[in-house]
Amino acid sequence: MAVEYKERRRFPRFVCDTGVRVHPEIGQVGYWGTVGDISLGGCYVFTFSPLPAGQVVTLDIKAGDKEIHVAGTTVSSHPGVGMGIAFKGFTAEDAEERLKGFVQNLASQPKKETMAVFH
Repeated sequence: MAVEYKERRRFPRFVCDTGVRVHPEIGQVGYWGTVGDISLGGCYVFTFSPLPAGQVVTLDIKAGDKEIHVAGTTVSSHPGVGMGIAFKGFTAEDAEERLKGFVQNLASQPKKETMAVFH
């Protein structure tokens, strides 16, 4: 029997493969991960050492030759795999426009195979 799945996200996610510097609000220095998918509302970061859910972070997402600076909160954590992050705001003046442009560019690309993500 097929299981019906209802999408609960407000924004569609798009597969990507780009670097991200994660800056936890407390306790640790920043470290690098890889954004596996992204939307206007959040992203999934592949990292061997994900933070627990509920942690406040800032992200510096590589978008071509620029960076997108966003603030967020971890909403899921999968040890040895990665973490889901919900965006809560922007930490640079042009970050919102950069994010919109980056997502729009991904949306216009031919659809890629989705990665196995647990969020």
